[in-house]
Amino acid sequence: MKKFLFVCGGTGGHIFPAVAIANSLKKMGVEDITFAGRKDSMEERLVSHDWPYEYISAVPLHRGPFLKNLALPFNLTKALVRAKSVVKKVNPDVVVATGGYVSLPIVLAAGSMGIPVYLQEQNAVAGVANKVGSRYAKTIFVTSDDAAKFFPQGKCMVFGNPVRELPAADTLARPEEYAPGNKTVFIVGGSQGAVGINNKIEESIKTIAARKDVSVVWQVGVKNVDAISARVGNIPNVAIRGFLNNIYAYMQHADLIISRAGASALAEILAFGKPSILLPFPHATANHQEHNARVVEHAGAALVELDAEENHLWEKVESLLGDESRLSSMAEAAKKLGMPDAADQIAKVILSKENG
Repeated sequence: MKKFLFVCGGTGGHIFPAVAIANSLKKMGVEDITFAGRKDSMEERLVSHDWPYEYISAVPLHRGPFLKNLALPFNLTKALVRAKSVVKKVNPDVVVATGGYVSLPIVLAAGSMGIPVYLQEQNAVAGVANKVGSRYAKTIFVTSDDAAKFFPQGKCMVFGNPVRELPAADTLARPEEYAPGNKTVFIVGGSQGAVGINNKIEESIKTIAARKDVSVVWQVGVKNVDAISARVGNIPNVAIRGFLNNIYAYMQHADLIISRAGASALAEILAFGKPSILLPFPHATANHQEHNARVVEHAGAALVELDAEENHLWEKVESLLGDESRLSSMAEAAKKLGMPDAADQIAKVILSKENG
């Protein structure tokens, strides 16, 4: 059986897809899987307790002023030397990289050594590392035709974004915050919260409180929960939470989800087949969250509102909740876009190409 080296890092958006694909390969009988990433990093925390882990160095790639990249050749050379030593030590048959600057040294090292490289790109706007590394890629897995435009013709395959294995719907009990018979809205901003979403919801709180037939669970972020709770007060139909461990239950039983448009969050919303209103993070690199959101909007699965736009967020919520047929068509569109088994499909393609 083949030996695999995965490289990922920087953000959960790059790490979770890599772990999902690795888990799928493991289910299919691949036993020899090693991860590479930085020391004392998010990827080490999320990966090293489950998989063999090798340390590499990595250099951020700046899209902005040229001066910020002046030291890049020197630092990249150092990172490449380290990456080559890791590749020689692990001696993989295949390298899988999920983007982010952390992955680039391993991709370049493996490519220059003739080792097959597979890339996975989560966003509608391809990252710099994947674009640079694409010359060595045997296949690039993208989530939309929009992303495929950034890569050499004929190398891309379109799949959903790999997500962690989702629990079966019938194992997810309806959260008690969702009152029986009520329409349900789940507002999620991640563990840190989302300032743009929080501000718009807080501005609309009196209107939201008047809807006794709508139950809202609002994940505001751990650092924001006390301040927002103090300002808003106790509202029977609005549950303010810092962070939710059993987030999938809230997603499964939501009629509508309000979220940022990071690749991992979107992949899970689509995998559950849920209509959404997306507020892209305005400072994302190359504005990739808005591009992600527009792909989902164009498919008919979401509405988009920018942080800087006039606040019509709750109006959009009420409009959708009052239109059952539209909610249903958005859910169908989400199911078509989503691919809960994307990790399995990607793993199968890699194994068929390498074992064929």
